[in-house]
Formats: sequence, C-alpha cells, structure tokens
Amino acid sequence: MKTLNLAHTEALMRKKAANEEFDSYAVYVKYGDREHTFFSENVNEQTYFDIASCGKILITTPLTLQAVAEGKLTLDSTIDCFLPGVPIDKKAITIQHLLTHTSGIVRHQYVNSEREAVIAEILARPLAYEIGQDYRYSCSGMVLMGYILENIYQKPLEQLFEERLKKPLGYERSKFNIAVDEENAAICYHSKDVAGFSSPWDDNNNRVLRTTVGHGGQFFTPADIKKFTKAVLEKDERLYPAALFAEAEAAHSPACAKETRGLGWLYVDEKYAQTGKLFPKGSFGHCGHCGQSIFFNREKELCVVILTNATRFVHKRANFQGYDYSIVCEMRRCIHNEIYKDLNEQKAL
Repeated sequence: MKTLNLAHTEALMRKKAANEEFDSYAVYVKYGDREHTFFSENVNEQTYFDIASCGKILITTPLTLQAVAEGKLTLDSTIDCFLPGVPIDKKAITIQHLLTHTSGIVRHQYVNSEREAVIAEILARPLAYEIGQDYRYSCSGMVLMGYILENIYQKPLEQLFEERLKKPLGYERSKFNIAVDEENAAICYHSKDVAGFSSPWDDNNNRVLRTTVGHGGQFFTPADIKKFTKAVLEKDERLYPAALFAEAEAAHSPACAKETRGLGWLYVDEKYAQTGKLFPKGSFGHCGHCGQSIFFNREKELCVVILTNATRFVHKRANFQGYDYSIVCEMRRCIHNEIYKDLNEQKAL
C-alpha cells in the first residue's frame, strides 16, 4: 500500500492538541491504493477510544443486517414481535424505523438499570412525532434494537459481538467495557473523574446500565477500526451479506428530516456539514459524541477515521459545568477540509 502525504492535516492536529482542544488522537485516511495513519504521542494502533455512537455502525447495525440475512427478522418487522409490553401507539414501529431514527422514540436519561425495566421505561414515554413521518436522532431506539437482537439470538449483545464480529474479522482488543485504570486508553469521559464507576464510560446511560448496549459507547482501537473499514470497503460478507451494503448505505429518511439516514448509517448530502468539502453526496458514515467519526465514499474509494477525546476538553474548558457540542462538530469539518486540501494538492481528488 502506497503512503499518502497528509502534512497539512498532521500540522493541524498538532496545533489543535497544543491548543488543548484534545490530547489524544488518531487519524486514518485511505484513498484508492494509498493510505496513511498518524497519532498523537500518547496513542498507538492499540489504544482504546470510547467509540460512543460509532458503536451503532460498528456493532448494532452489522448484527441487525446479519439477522435480516438469516431471516430472523425483516426491515418491516414490528418491534412487538420481539419485545414485551409494546403499547398500542408503538406497535407499528418497525426495525427500519429504529435503524433510520424515524420511530418517534427519543433519547432520555434512564432511571432503571435492569434490562426489562429499561425497555418498559423507553416504551412508556410519548412519541415525539407520528411514526415514520419525521426524524429525531434516537439512542434509545438503538438500545431497543440491541435488546431485540438479544431476544432473537438468546445471547447478550457483547457475546454476539465477540462471536459474530470480533472473531470473524480478527479484531484484537476492542470490547464492550474496560477498567477505569485500563492501560493504553485515551481518557474520553466528559466528567472530571469517574469515581464509583467500573469503566470509564462517557455516556450517562451507560453509567446507569453499568455496561454498553445497542446505542454504542464500546471501546475500540485504531487497528480494529481499520479492519472494520477494510471490511466495509470490500463488502466483506463476514460483516454482513454483500447484497445488503447498497441498501444500508442508501437514503431512507423522509424529506422533512434534518439529517438523512441509511440503515444505521448517516447519509451525507447537502444537509450535512461535518464532512466539509471532502465527502460528496452519497457518502456515508457516523459520528461518536466523544469526538470520533468514520466516513466512506465508494466512488472515490475514500475512507477517513478521526478518533479524538475532543468533547472531554470542551467540558474541561468549561470547568465541567456544561459544554457546546457544536465546537466538536466544527472540529470535524475543519479536519475533513484539511484532508481535502492535502489530497487536492496531490491531485488525488
């Protein structure tokens, strides 16, 4: 594999680290037959990052599409086929609604920690809009998707990940939970410390649940994420059947949606700004709240992975009294634009 020159991007990341916008980062760019990975001094290929909502595409979406291929469910299957106690106003919610964030279920802070109680808590809350008629990003919808997978296979989601993704794709270190004092792990959590918790989760609901579930928050290494990106680009059937890639990456949201969604994936179009100039309409990927993102464009054979702990540093600058997540979104746009500049100067784009 040939090496890409990313001098401008490397300089930008060093500058942002010097400005204390983050202190840990890894950037991976693959374009055709060229690629390049670089890190901050405290990071290497095996460093753990809290992957936050990128877990939706790294784990929950592939497992769901595997279940579709195996006939365990269909995209039109309603959730009451798999979950107990679904109220009448939510019986029409389908698997596709959960994957595209069009169910009307929205995120809230959980009170309960036990699985069945969490399901009941999510289903008891009123819908934000009529099913399928709008879009609202929904971690709780993907939590339900994870529980549905557990009911289908009668195994915990973590075990499904180990057996169906980690082992087949050759991931080495990535897993659901790590120790608070885990070696070679970037500090990504938003609070001043994580005293009293058994793992350094950023997500408050993971803290209540005492584990990560279908909405994300697992701990991945750059090396394992690169294996995932290779599987996506090659339509590797160990991830999910090749016939499902195009459907998963297509736009499925209603016209009124503020963002466009594929099946689990975010679909890049004129509504989306965080990929800057680099990724044209039809690209796809996902972001993680801690400061992570993974994006692809098949036509250009382009993939970019950005791993940081930027959100923690936004909190830190506010003395852990609140934060403005738009700062992290703008950071992603700037990094993608700098990669665009590097590739454009090499006449690669």
